[in-house]
Amino acid sequence: MQRSHFVNSLVVLASFSQFICGVHADQVAPATIQLSINPNRQHALSQDLYGANNECIFRPVWFDHPAYVARYNEAGKPFFRFPGGTGSNFYNPSTGYFDDDSPSTRDYSGHNARIHKFTDGAGRVPDQYLKWVKQNDVAYSLVLNVCTQTFEQNRAWIERLGREGHQVARIEIGNEVFYDNYKWAFSSATEYVQRAERITAVIRKELPDTEIGVLVPTHVYQDLDFLTDKRSARADHPYGWIKELKGKEFFDAIVMHMYSLTEMSSQTEPEEFIPYLEGYHQCDDYLSLRFDKTLADVNRLFPDKNIWMTEYGVGGFGGTLKQYKLRDAHLGALHADVMLMRFINHPSVTVAHWHSFQHFFDFTGGVQGIGEHPHLPYLHFSLFKDAIRQSDSVHAVIVDGAEDDVDATVMMKDSAGYLIIANRLGNAYKIKQPVVMANNNVVRLKDVLQLSHLDGQPLAVSAQNLERCESTTWIAKPNQSIVLPPYSITRIKFSSRQ
Repeated sequence: MQRSHFVNSLVVLASFSQFICGVHADQVAPATIQLSINPNRQHALSQDLYGANNECIFRPVWFDHPAYVARYNEAGKPFFRFPGGTGSNFYNPSTGYFDDDSPSTRDYSGHNARIHKFTDGAGRVPDQYLKWVKQNDVAYSLVLNVCTQTFEQNRAWIERLGREGHQVARIEIGNEVFYDNYKWAFSSATEYVQRAERITAVIRKELPDTEIGVLVPTHVYQDLDFLTDKRSARADHPYGWIKELKGKEFFDAIVMHMYSLTEMSSQTEPEEFIPYLEGYHQCDDYLSLRFDKTLADVNRLFPDKNIWMTEYGVGGFGGTLKQYKLRDAHLGALHADVMLMRFINHPSVTVAHWHSFQHFFDFTGGVQGIGEHPHLPYLHFSLFKDAIRQSDSVHAVIVDGAEDDVDATVMMKDSAGYLIIANRLGNAYKIKQPVVMANNNVVRLKDVLQLSHLDGQPLAVSAQNLERCESTTWIAKPNQSIVLPPYSITRIKFSSRQ
């Protein structure tokens, strides 16, 4: 068994006495759970669920740097989202800068100054990105700027993409433009739908193989009253997106962002921040209360439409709360893990972008370009790489004994696959062997990879760590239980046999 303290790639071997079959030394008598896989209940696995938001326009490393392609390939060639999130509403592909003359209160002068410095004034036009995409067979979605760019400008941009033969898998019509601070761009949902339909006609002509997604407000997840008569008057503006898009057929998918929140306000002073463990539990409660309801509501409102979760994880990006770094810690990444697992298990969700590829590494610039030590979220994200890339179907799995604490997903191709189990809460469990399938095949467990909190420290201390968690690998033995420590995620490679 190999156990690593993940200290920015530093590997430390631990003695067997410190760690036994995946259980920390100070944990005793974990409860037993039974897993069973039903190969007859399955749906196709979309490879675009292994995706990452990608916003590097104002960063020192661009796609022409050799470090970028190296990191991209090492990461398993995730499905990218270009040019990113909020910045995509201001990005001008003809200049390579952010438009800074809009009525928006956002100030992009600092970002533009950085772009000017990094490019000697040339701007970050997309030419190098498009070249890089072709050279490295990159699958990606494009977020269209429908805020500061006119219809004519977007038409010219799309016509160029079609004329030059670029393969754009998906296009999102804007990013979060349903918020009040975009009323200068869209006074109403009616205006959004009209403009979305108009530009969609251009996309269908110039890029006929490209799928198109329209925006559904994040309020569907974050506001339990949003779809009821109890919603606040302020919510009427974003609710217009639901009313105007419902029943429309011009698009292929709806685009959502799913961020779980703590109970802290955006103006909480840093010295008043709650511990990460407490914040994690608040996010987990948030997810438990809302996730199933949200997807059920979306499927009811937009039947037969795919769902693209183009940003997800721990929220809180406004005000001083942006300094709260739970999302960068093991627990925050574990919460994103659970979200991704639930997306995988839901057949309507076909795209998921972890936020964000630029948070996985230090983008240092210079000759090196990208720092050699990845951050904790990357360790969690990459755990899904082989499981998704080597599978083509998702199968139902039943957890007997810890349904409220444990999430599981099974991905397979032919008779082999991966079982991923997230123990979200504070109790330890052990998986009873053998794991069986509904057809009575016995599942042979093989390679195990497990991420958990640091051993040898109180949980309240290790939970605050932004640089370290336990990363452990071993080979499963027949009839030997595999222990799931509290707040852990475990990936197990397996094959099935009669």
